[in-house]
Amino acid sequence: MALTTFSGPVRSLNGFITGSGATVTELSAATASLNFGSIATLEQADLTITVAGAAVGDYVTLALPAAPTAGIVFNAFVSAANTVTVRATNITAGSVDPAAGTYGVLVIAAA
Repeated sequence: MALTTFSGPVRSLNGFITGSGATVTELSAATASLNFGSIATLEQADLTITVAGAAVGDYVTLALPAAPTAGIVFNAFVSAANTVTVRATNITAGSVDPAAGTYGVLVIAAA
């Protein structure tokens, strides 16, 4: 397969095909300052980030603050149109109050 090198941005009106054959049709990103407050033992808390174009079933990659709080597991998913939910789960034996921070999400729509 030939290798093509680009020195600037690349725009596709029809998406691009990955090595696995999936067609990526849209990438959307957003950041937000989130403050979860105290989370009880083995409980979870949800906060949201607005991401234009996000749709339920899209793939989500989560970028955490530089020093995420120990004992908290974070994940993210598209919970409604244009809305990504960031879920913080406390896996410790006591309450934890995660530090406020800036979280980022990259939403990938693929066909």
